[in-house]
Amino acid sequence: MMLETCDRHLMMPNPAQKEKLAGILNHLNTHNEYYREVFLKNNVNLDASIDENFLKLPITTKKDIRKNYSIYFSDTKEEKFGELTSGSTGIPVNCQKTRAERMIAMLNIWKQRRIWDSEVDITNYLSLHDVNTYKKVGNLLNFEKDHMKRCFGRILALSPRWLSGPVSTFEKYAKLIQNGEMSYNKGTIKFLELAGEFADKNRRQYIEEIFGCKTINHYGTIETWCIAYECRMGHLHVQKDLMYAETTNHSILHGEKDIGEITVTSLYNKLMPILRYNIQDLGKVENIDCECGQSSQVITLYGGRTGDMIAGTKEVLGEIFFKRGVYKLINRGMDCIDSFRVEQVELNKFIMYIVKLPNYTDEAARILLDYIHIGIGSEVEVEFKFVEDIPPLPSGKIKTFYSFVKAGEGER
Repeated sequence: MMLETCDRHLMMPNPAQKEKLAGILNHLNTHNEYYREVFLKNNVNLDASIDENFLKLPITTKKDIRKNYSIYFSDTKEEKFGELTSGSTGIPVNCQKTRAERMIAMLNIWKQRRIWDSEVDITNYLSLHDVNTYKKVGNLLNFEKDHMKRCFGRILALSPRWLSGPVSTFEKYAKLIQNGEMSYNKGTIKFLELAGEFADKNRRQYIEEIFGCKTINHYGTIETWCIAYECRMGHLHVQKDLMYAETTNHSILHGEKDIGEITVTSLYNKLMPILRYNIQDLGKVENIDCECGQSSQVITLYGGRTGDMIAGTKEVLGEIFFKRGVYKLINRGMDCIDSFRVEQVELNKFIMYIVKLPNYTDEAARILLDYIHIGIGSEVEVEFKFVEDIPPLPSGKIKTFYSFVKAGEGER
Protein backbone atom coordinates (compact mmCIF):
# COMPACT_ATOMS: atom_id res chain seq x y z
CA MET A 1 0.00 0.00 0.00
CA MET A 2 1.47 3.33 -1.08
CA LEU A 3 0.55 6.95 -0.40
CA GLU A 4 0.85 9.23 -3.42
CA THR A 5 0.91 12.98 -2.87
CA CYS A 6 -0.74 15.53 -5.13
CA ASP A 7 0.84 16.12 -8.53
CA ARG A 8 -0.09 17.90 -11.72
CA HIS A 9 -1.42 14.71 -13.32
CA LEU A 10 -4.31 14.40 -10.88
CA MET A 11 -7.81 15.63 -11.74
CA MET A 12 -10.02 15.72 -8.67
CA PRO A 13 -13.50 14.12 -8.74
CA ASN A 14 -16.38 16.34 -9.85
CA PRO A 15 -18.97 17.57 -7.28
CA ALA A 16 -21.40 14.67 -7.87
CA GLN A 17 -18.56 12.16 -7.55
CA LYS A 18 -17.33 13.84 -4.35
CA GLU A 19 -20.78 13.48 -2.80
CA LYS A 20 -20.89 9.76 -3.60
CA LEU A 21 -17.34 9.26 -2.40
CA ALA A 22 -18.11 10.98 0.90
CA GLY A 23 -20.96 8.51 1.39
CA ILE A 24 -18.61 5.59 0.66
CA LEU A 25 -16.01 6.81 3.18
CA ASN A 26 -18.60 7.27 5.92
CA HIS A 27 -20.00 3.81 5.25
CA LEU A 28 -16.53 2.24 5.44
CA ASN A 29 -15.73 4.02 8.67
CA THR A 30 -18.74 2.32 10.24
CA HIS A 31 -18.69 -1.07 8.54
CA ASN A 32 -15.14 -1.84 7.36
CA GLU A 33 -12.35 -2.78 9.78
CA TYR A 34 -9.58 -2.47 7.21
CA TYR A 35 -10.49 1.06 6.15
CA ARG A 36 -11.06 2.24 9.71
CA GLU A 37 -7.39 1.43 10.27
CA VAL A 38 -6.41 3.11 6.99
CA PHE A 39 -8.29 6.30 7.92
CA LEU A 40 -6.61 6.45 11.33
CA LYS A 41 -3.15 5.74 9.95
CA ASN A 42 -3.44 8.39 7.22
CA ASN A 43 -5.24 11.08 9.25
CA VAL A 44 -8.41 10.98 7.15
CA ASN A 45 -10.90 13.33 8.82
CA LEU A 46 -14.40 12.47 7.65
CA ASP A 47 -15.63 15.93 8.61
CA ALA A 48 -13.19 17.47 6.14
CA SER A 49 -13.77 17.90 2.40
CA ILE A 50 -13.10 15.20 -0.18
CA ASP A 51 -10.48 17.52 -1.70
CA GLU A 52 -8.58 17.30 1.58
CA ASN A 53 -9.16 13.59 2.18
CA PHE A 54 -8.80 12.06 -1.27
CA LEU A 55 -5.04 12.36 -1.55
CA LYS A 56 -4.63 10.95 1.94
CA LEU A 57 -6.10 7.67 0.73
CA PRO A 58 -3.29 5.24 -0.13
CA ILE A 59 -2.93 3.60 -3.52
CA THR A 60 -4.07 -0.02 -3.19
CA THR A 61 -3.32 -3.08 -5.30
CA LYS A 62 -4.53 -6.65 -5.61
CA LYS A 63 -1.67 -7.59 -3.29
CA ASP A 64 -3.16 -5.40 -0.54
CA ILE A 65 -6.53 -7.11 -0.91
CA ARG A 66 -4.94 -10.56 -0.64
CA LYS A 67 -2.82 -9.56 2.36
CA ASN A 68 -5.79 -8.11 4.27
CA TYR A 69 -8.51 -10.35 2.85
CA SER A 70 -10.01 -11.40 6.20
CA ILE A 71 -10.82 -7.78 7.14
CA TYR A 72 -11.10 -6.15 3.70
CA PHE A 73 -14.85 -6.64 3.20
CA SER A 74 -17.51 -4.48 4.84
CA ASP A 75 -20.06 -5.87 7.27
CA THR A 76 -23.38 -6.52 5.55
CA LYS A 77 -26.49 -8.65 5.88
CA GLU A 78 -27.03 -8.56 2.12
CA GLU A 79 -26.43 -11.61 -0.05
CA LYS A 80 -22.90 -11.75 -1.48
CA PHE A 81 -21.78 -12.97 -4.90
CA GLY A 82 -18.15 -13.88 -5.63
CA GLU A 83 -16.08 -14.00 -8.83
CA LEU A 84 -12.44 -14.97 -9.28
CA THR A 85 -10.02 -12.68 -11.08
CA SER A 86 -8.15 -14.21 -14.02
CA GLY A 87 -4.82 -14.50 -12.22
CA SER A 88 -2.97 -12.81 -15.09
CA THR A 89 -0.94 -10.75 -12.58
CA GLY A 90 -0.59 -13.47 -9.94
CA ILE A 91 -2.86 -15.50 -7.66
CA PRO A 92 -6.60 -15.05 -8.38
CA VAL A 93 -8.69 -13.06 -5.89
CA ASN A 94 -12.30 -13.85 -5.00
CA CYS A 95 -14.05 -10.51 -5.59
CA GLN A 96 -17.44 -9.92 -3.99
CA LYS A 97 -20.42 -7.68 -4.66
CA THR A 98 -23.89 -7.48 -3.19
CA ARG A 99 -26.95 -8.12 -5.34
CA ALA A 100 -27.64 -4.36 -5.42
CA GLU A 101 -24.08 -3.57 -6.53
CA ARG A 102 -24.25 -6.15 -9.30
CA MET A 103 -27.56 -4.67 -10.47
CA ILE A 104 -26.10 -1.13 -10.57
CA ALA A 105 -23.14 -2.32 -12.64
CA MET A 106 -25.30 -4.49 -14.91
CA LEU A 107 -27.81 -1.75 -15.72
CA ASN A 108 -24.96 0.60 -16.57
CA ILE A 109 -23.28 -1.73 -19.04
CA TRP A 110 -26.56 -2.59 -20.78
CA LYS A 111 -27.25 1.11 -21.15
CA GLN A 112 -23.91 1.48 -22.96
CA ARG A 113 -24.61 -1.46 -25.28
CA ARG A 114 -27.99 -0.05 -26.25
CA ILE A 115 -26.40 3.25 -27.22
CA TRP A 116 -24.69 1.23 -29.95
CA ASP A 117 -27.53 -1.13 -30.81
CA SER A 118 -31.18 -0.67 -29.80
CA GLU A 119 -31.88 -4.31 -30.68
CA VAL A 120 -29.38 -5.93 -28.30
CA ASP A 121 -30.84 -7.79 -25.32
CA ILE A 122 -30.16 -10.89 -23.24
CA THR A 123 -31.63 -13.15 -25.94
CA ASN A 124 -29.12 -12.17 -28.64
CA TYR A 125 -26.03 -11.37 -26.55
CA LEU A 126 -23.50 -14.07 -25.61
CA SER A 127 -20.45 -13.70 -23.38
CA LEU A 128 -17.72 -16.28 -23.89
CA HIS A 129 -17.07 -16.19 -20.13
CA ASP A 130 -20.65 -16.82 -19.05
CA VAL A 131 -21.50 -20.17 -17.49
CA ASN A 132 -24.80 -20.21 -19.41
CA THR A 133 -22.91 -19.88 -22.70
CA TYR A 134 -20.74 -22.81 -21.63
CA LYS A 135 -23.84 -24.91 -20.95
CA LYS A 136 -25.39 -24.03 -24.32
CA VAL A 137 -22.42 -24.32 -26.68
CA GLY A 138 -19.45 -25.80 -24.80
CA ASN A 139 -16.08 -24.38 -23.81
CA LEU A 140 -15.27 -21.67 -26.36
CA LEU A 141 -11.84 -21.25 -24.80
CA ASN A 142 -10.77 -24.78 -25.74
CA PHE A 143 -8.86 -24.22 -28.98
CA GLU A 144 -8.71 -27.76 -30.31
CA LYS A 145 -9.78 -27.23 -33.92
CA ASP A 146 -12.65 -29.72 -34.20
CA HIS A 147 -13.99 -28.59 -30.83
CA MET A 148 -13.91 -24.95 -32.00
CA LYS A 149 -15.91 -25.85 -35.11
CA ARG A 150 -18.60 -27.62 -33.07
CA CYS A 151 -18.88 -24.77 -30.58
CA PHE A 152 -19.05 -22.11 -33.27
CA GLY A 153 -21.79 -24.01 -35.07
CA ARG A 154 -23.81 -24.08 -31.86
CA ILE A 155 -23.25 -20.34 -31.43
CA LEU A 156 -24.56 -19.57 -34.90
CA ALA A 157 -27.62 -21.74 -34.23
CA LEU A 158 -28.50 -19.31 -31.40
CA SER A 159 -28.47 -16.34 -33.85
CA PRO A 160 -26.55 -13.87 -31.65
CA ARG A 161 -26.15 -10.22 -32.65
CA TRP A 162 -23.39 -9.69 -30.06
CA LEU A 163 -20.48 -11.77 -28.79
CA SER A 164 -18.28 -10.61 -25.91
CA GLY A 165 -14.80 -11.94 -25.10
CA PRO A 166 -11.03 -11.54 -25.48
CA VAL A 167 -9.71 -10.33 -28.83
CA SER A 168 -7.24 -13.24 -28.97
CA THR A 169 -10.13 -15.73 -28.89
CA PHE A 170 -11.96 -13.99 -31.73
CA GLU A 171 -8.70 -13.98 -33.72
CA LYS A 172 -8.46 -17.76 -33.43
CA TYR A 173 -12.00 -18.25 -34.73
CA ALA A 174 -11.39 -15.65 -37.46
CA LYS A 175 -8.38 -17.60 -38.73
CA LEU A 176 -10.46 -20.76 -39.12
CA ILE A 177 -13.04 -18.77 -41.09
CA GLN A 178 -10.36 -17.11 -43.22
CA ASN A 179 -8.74 -20.47 -44.01
CA GLY A 180 -12.07 -21.94 -45.10
CA GLU A 181 -12.08 -24.44 -42.23
CA MET A 182 -15.27 -23.08 -40.69
CA SER A 183 -18.48 -21.89 -42.35
CA TYR A 184 -19.68 -18.36 -41.62
CA ASN A 185 -21.78 -15.83 -43.54
CA LYS A 186 -20.10 -12.46 -43.21
CA GLY A 187 -22.19 -9.99 -41.22
CA THR A 188 -24.20 -12.62 -39.31
CA ILE A 189 -22.74 -11.34 -36.03
CA LYS A 190 -23.18 -7.57 -35.79
CA PHE A 191 -20.95 -6.63 -32.84
CA LEU A 192 -17.93 -8.08 -31.06
CA GLU A 193 -17.46 -6.58 -27.60
CA LEU A 194 -13.75 -6.80 -26.75
CA ALA A 195 -13.06 -7.32 -23.06
CA GLY A 196 -10.22 -8.60 -20.91
CA GLU A 197 -7.30 -7.80 -23.24
CA PHE A 198 -5.78 -4.83 -25.00
CA ALA A 199 -6.99 -4.76 -28.60
CA ASP A 200 -4.89 -2.66 -30.96
CA LYS A 201 -6.02 -1.23 -34.29
CA ASN A 202 -4.55 -4.03 -36.43
CA ARG A 203 -6.22 -6.82 -34.47
CA ARG A 204 -9.55 -5.03 -34.49
CA GLN A 205 -9.45 -4.39 -38.22
CA TYR A 206 -8.63 -8.04 -38.89
CA ILE A 207 -11.55 -9.52 -36.98
CA GLU A 208 -13.93 -6.81 -38.22
CA GLU A 209 -13.03 -7.74 -41.80
CA ILE A 210 -13.44 -11.49 -41.26
CA PHE A 211 -16.68 -11.32 -39.24
CA GLY A 212 -18.14 -8.34 -41.12
CA CYS A 213 -19.03 -6.59 -37.87
CA LYS A 214 -18.16 -3.70 -35.57
CA THR A 215 -15.83 -4.12 -32.58
CA ILE A 216 -16.34 -2.17 -29.35
CA ASN A 217 -13.87 -1.83 -26.48
CA HIS A 218 -15.20 -2.58 -23.00
CA TYR A 219 -12.56 -1.73 -20.41
CA GLY A 220 -13.02 -3.22 -16.97
CA THR A 221 -11.90 -5.81 -14.45
CA ILE A 222 -13.57 -8.50 -12.36
CA GLU A 223 -13.00 -6.29 -9.32
CA THR A 224 -14.74 -3.25 -10.83
CA TRP A 225 -16.79 -4.52 -13.78
CA CYS A 226 -17.07 -1.79 -16.43
CA ILE A 227 -14.71 1.15 -15.94
CA ALA A 228 -14.92 2.70 -19.40
CA TYR A 229 -16.84 2.00 -22.60
CA GLU A 230 -16.07 3.04 -26.15
CA CYS A 231 -18.21 5.59 -27.97
CA ARG A 232 -18.68 5.97 -31.74
CA MET A 233 -15.81 8.47 -31.80
CA GLY A 234 -13.47 5.76 -30.53
CA HIS A 235 -13.03 7.19 -27.02
CA LEU A 236 -13.08 5.04 -23.88
CA HIS A 237 -15.40 7.05 -21.62
CA VAL A 238 -15.07 6.47 -17.88
CA GLN A 239 -18.49 5.64 -16.45
CA LYS A 240 -18.58 8.83 -14.40
CA ASP A 241 -21.65 7.95 -12.33
CA LEU A 242 -19.86 4.83 -11.06
CA MET A 243 -16.12 5.40 -11.45
CA TYR A 244 -13.40 8.00 -11.08
CA ALA A 245 -10.04 7.43 -12.80
CA GLU A 246 -6.54 8.83 -12.39
CA THR A 247 -3.00 7.82 -13.31
CA THR A 248 -0.24 7.19 -10.79
CA ASN A 249 3.46 6.23 -10.90
CA HIS A 250 4.25 8.46 -13.88
CA SER A 251 7.97 7.64 -13.79
CA ILE A 252 7.30 4.18 -15.20
CA LEU A 253 7.94 5.26 -18.81
CA HIS A 254 10.82 7.67 -19.21
CA GLY A 255 9.98 10.68 -21.36
CA GLU A 256 6.22 9.99 -21.26
CA LYS A 257 5.16 12.39 -18.52
CA ASP A 258 1.40 11.97 -19.02
CA ILE A 259 1.41 8.17 -19.02
CA GLY A 260 1.10 6.25 -15.78
CA GLU A 261 -0.74 3.33 -14.23
CA ILE A 262 -4.52 3.44 -14.47
CA THR A 263 -5.90 3.78 -10.94
CA VAL A 264 -9.64 3.78 -10.25
CA THR A 265 -12.08 4.60 -7.47
CA SER A 266 -15.54 3.02 -7.41
CA LEU A 267 -18.40 5.26 -6.34
CA TYR A 268 -20.76 2.38 -5.55
CA ASN A 269 -18.76 -0.61 -4.22
CA LYS A 270 -19.23 -0.72 -0.45
CA LEU A 271 -18.84 -4.44 0.24
CA MET A 272 -15.42 -4.70 -1.46
CA PRO A 273 -14.06 -1.13 -1.56
CA ILE A 274 -12.22 0.03 -4.68
CA LEU A 275 -10.44 3.21 -3.56
CA ARG A 276 -7.47 4.44 -5.60
CA TYR A 277 -7.04 0.89 -6.86
CA ASN A 278 -4.03 0.50 -9.15
CA ILE A 279 -4.88 -1.81 -12.05
CA GLN A 280 -1.31 -1.44 -13.41
CA ASP A 281 -2.47 -0.96 -16.99
CA LEU A 282 -0.42 1.74 -18.69
CA GLY A 283 -2.39 4.69 -20.01
CA LYS A 284 -3.44 8.27 -19.55
CA VAL A 285 -6.65 9.95 -18.39
CA GLU A 286 -8.02 13.19 -19.82
CA ASN A 287 -11.21 15.23 -19.44
CA ILE A 288 -12.86 15.85 -22.80
CA ASP A 289 -16.07 17.15 -24.33
CA CYS A 290 -16.62 14.45 -26.94
CA GLU A 291 -18.45 14.80 -30.25
CA CYS A 292 -20.58 11.85 -29.14
CA GLY A 293 -22.21 14.18 -26.60
CA GLN A 294 -20.49 12.93 -23.46
CA SER A 295 -18.35 15.11 -21.20
CA SER A 296 -16.24 12.81 -19.09
CA GLN A 297 -12.84 11.40 -18.34
CA VAL A 298 -11.44 9.38 -21.23
CA ILE A 299 -8.84 6.63 -20.89
CA THR A 300 -6.21 5.98 -23.54
CA LEU A 301 -4.51 2.61 -23.05
CA TYR A 302 -0.95 1.89 -24.12
CA GLY A 303 -1.18 -1.86 -24.44
CA GLY A 304 0.56 -3.27 -21.43
CA ARG A 305 1.00 -3.49 -17.69
CA THR A 306 4.01 -2.48 -15.67
CA GLY A 307 4.53 -6.17 -14.93
CA ASP A 308 4.95 -6.75 -18.68
CA MET A 309 8.23 -4.82 -18.91
CA ILE A 310 11.20 -6.74 -20.31
CA ALA A 311 13.63 -7.00 -17.40
CA GLY A 312 16.90 -5.24 -18.11
CA THR A 313 15.25 -2.50 -20.18
CA LYS A 314 13.99 0.85 -18.99
CA GLU A 315 10.67 0.95 -20.76
CA VAL A 316 10.19 -1.88 -23.27
CA LEU A 317 6.83 -3.60 -22.89
CA GLY A 318 7.26 -7.25 -23.82
CA GLU A 319 3.66 -7.75 -24.93
CA ILE A 320 3.88 -4.93 -27.48
CA PHE A 321 7.50 -5.48 -28.50
CA PHE A 322 7.10 -9.12 -29.53
CA LYS A 323 3.72 -8.59 -31.19
CA ARG A 324 5.31 -5.90 -33.34
CA GLY A 325 7.94 -8.41 -34.36
CA VAL A 326 5.24 -10.81 -35.57
CA TYR A 327 3.42 -7.94 -37.34
CA LYS A 328 6.71 -7.22 -39.10
CA LEU A 329 6.55 -10.70 -40.61
CA ILE A 330 2.93 -10.21 -41.67
CA ASN A 331 3.76 -6.89 -43.33
CA ARG A 332 6.44 -8.70 -45.33
CA GLY A 333 3.88 -11.19 -46.60
CA MET A 334 4.95 -13.88 -44.13
CA ASP A 335 1.80 -14.58 -42.11
CA CYS A 336 3.24 -17.86 -40.84
CA ILE A 337 2.70 -17.84 -37.05
CA ASP A 338 -0.62 -18.98 -35.64
CA SER A 339 0.17 -17.97 -32.03
CA PHE A 340 3.15 -17.50 -29.73
CA ARG A 341 4.38 -16.79 -26.21
CA VAL A 342 7.76 -15.42 -25.12
CA GLU A 343 9.34 -16.16 -21.74
CA GLN A 344 12.31 -14.26 -20.37
CA VAL A 345 14.08 -16.97 -18.40
CA GLU A 346 17.30 -15.04 -17.72
CA LEU A 347 18.32 -11.43 -18.18
CA ASN A 348 19.65 -12.07 -21.70
CA LYS A 349 17.86 -15.30 -22.54
CA PHE A 350 14.39 -15.70 -24.05
CA ILE A 351 12.37 -18.70 -25.19
CA MET A 352 9.82 -18.05 -27.93
CA TYR A 353 7.14 -20.74 -28.16
CA ILE A 354 5.57 -20.76 -31.62
CA VAL A 355 2.59 -22.52 -33.14
CA LYS A 356 3.68 -22.36 -36.76
CA LEU A 357 1.58 -22.44 -39.90
CA PRO A 358 2.54 -24.66 -42.87
CA ASN A 359 4.27 -21.76 -44.66
CA TYR A 360 6.67 -21.09 -41.76
CA THR A 361 10.34 -21.02 -42.82
CA ASP A 362 13.72 -20.44 -41.20
CA GLU A 363 13.68 -17.00 -42.81
CA ALA A 364 10.91 -16.00 -40.39
CA ALA A 365 13.10 -16.95 -37.42
CA ARG A 366 15.99 -14.93 -38.87
CA ILE A 367 13.81 -11.82 -39.29
CA LEU A 368 12.47 -12.16 -35.75
CA LEU A 369 15.96 -12.63 -34.32
CA ASP A 370 17.25 -9.53 -36.14
CA TYR A 371 14.28 -7.53 -34.86
CA ILE A 372 14.90 -8.67 -31.26
CA HIS A 373 18.64 -7.94 -31.43
CA ILE A 374 18.05 -4.44 -32.82
CA GLY A 375 15.34 -3.75 -30.24
CA ILE A 376 16.85 -5.02 -26.99
CA GLY A 377 20.49 -5.90 -27.70
CA SER A 378 22.73 -8.14 -29.79
CA GLU A 379 23.83 -10.03 -26.67
CA VAL A 380 20.35 -11.49 -26.23
CA GLU A 381 19.92 -15.24 -26.86
CA VAL A 382 16.62 -16.45 -28.29
CA GLU A 383 15.57 -20.10 -28.44
CA PHE A 384 12.65 -20.92 -30.75
CA LYS A 385 10.49 -23.84 -29.62
CA PHE A 386 7.67 -25.14 -31.80
CA VAL A 387 4.56 -26.37 -30.02
CA GLU A 388 1.07 -27.56 -30.94
CA ASP A 389 -0.81 -25.05 -28.79
CA ILE A 390 -0.43 -21.99 -26.55
CA PRO A 391 -2.84 -22.59 -23.66
CA PRO A 392 -4.85 -19.58 -22.45
CA LEU A 393 -5.52 -18.58 -18.88
CA PRO A 394 -8.86 -19.82 -17.48
CA SER A 395 -10.31 -16.42 -18.43
CA GLY A 396 -9.49 -17.03 -22.09
CA LYS A 397 -6.72 -14.44 -22.13
CA ILE A 398 -3.54 -15.47 -23.89
CA LYS A 399 -0.49 -13.93 -22.25
CA THR A 400 2.16 -13.48 -24.93
CA PHE A 401 5.02 -12.37 -22.68
CA TYR A 402 6.17 -13.29 -19.20
CA SER A 403 9.44 -12.49 -17.42
CA PHE A 404 10.88 -14.71 -14.70
CA VAL A 405 13.54 -12.05 -14.01
CA LYS A 406 13.03 -9.51 -11.23
CA ALA A 407 12.07 -6.02 -12.42
CA GLY A 408 14.93 -3.54 -12.45
CA GLU A 409 17.64 -6.19 -12.68
CA GLY A 410 20.51 -5.27 -15.02
CA GLU A 411 18.87 -2.23 -16.63
CA ARG A 412 20.27 -1.52 -20.07
